[in-house]
Amino acid sequence: MTKEYEKPTETFRPTNKRNAEETTSAYAGSLSTTGRLMSYNDQLKESLKRGIYFTKVLDELINTDDKNILLESVMTLTDYRLDTAYLIFPQQYSRADYYLIFLNRLLQLHQNEQVILQSSDHQNELYHEFPGINMEGYFTFKIDENMREGAYYVDKSTGARLFYINFKRQLIRFNSQALTDLLVVDYSEKFDYKTVKRFEAYLVAIGKYFKEDYGFDVDFNLLDASNNASYQISSADEPREALDKLFIISADAGYMLVAGESGRAVLQLKNNVIISILRQAEHADLNNASWVIKVHDEDHKVAWFDILYQYEFIKDWYLDNLTSLAIKSDERFF
Repeated sequence: MTKEYEKPTETFRPTNKRNAEETTSAYAGSLSTTGRLMSYNDQLKESLKRGIYFTKVLDELINTDDKNILLESVMTLTDYRLDTAYLIFPQQYSRADYYLIFLNRLLQLHQNEQVILQSSDHQNELYHEFPGINMEGYFTFKIDENMREGAYYVDKSTGARLFYINFKRQLIRFNSQALTDLLVVDYSEKFDYKTVKRFEAYLVAIGKYFKEDYGFDVDFNLLDASNNASYQISSADEPREALDKLFIISADAGYMLVAGESGRAVLQLKNNVIISILRQAEHADLNNASWVIKVHDEDHKVAWFDILYQYEFIKDWYLDNLTSLAIKSDERFF
């Protein structure tokens, strides 16, 4: 919640809200004390009405079972200015807090409220705590002053921005670097795969619900388990040196990296999971082709994230060669 406000000293002045002729007739010749008091009272009434409307919208955010009303209410609250020059509400939730409350309500409507909404008296804010990770992960939303339309879901202890959400533009973008640094590097040393996988599934569920319920454009990045997902590599150069290294360490691990069609490198893993690294062009435009990693499995359940956790030699290879292999995120937001 936001910090308490000191009520500023007010100088009351008449407004133009009342009919000018009535005001002139009633308080002719000067701005009388009565006129000033009437003006103040009118402004105070408007401020109270504004507060009552706010509580109505907050009721909707807390209680509605209608997903569309839920979205409308959070969009209203994140842009709402409750305070006026005549009335200050000292105890308020912040814009970031409303994003957290909304996520919990959306997950609740899907009967999938895994994350716990907590309140920090020390930080004076709400935060998310995920069972199994607990206080190792302290998740809040952060409003970037340069991009105030949306918000970043961040791990506050590290500053890792896991995803960006924008209600007005109806999009969600996941951040490859933050997911790698936090989930793959940091959490792999502290938690088992099942715990981290549950957290990853929670993040995927958020994107899925926004996509299915509201039609949001969602880029899951390295969390995307669909076979048509292409994880674009940030570097435009062919990762030849990295591929040579993969050939060697794959053989040491009992796998064989082979050359496939159109110059792609193909690595077949257990359970018919196939990794391909290739140069791929959008709309057959070879001049704008980029290098991508693709993962294919029969059930569309394995993402690049899973590969990094399930195969130690691939994780080490990827992390050691991030300069040439790092998965690209949407540059407009990260």
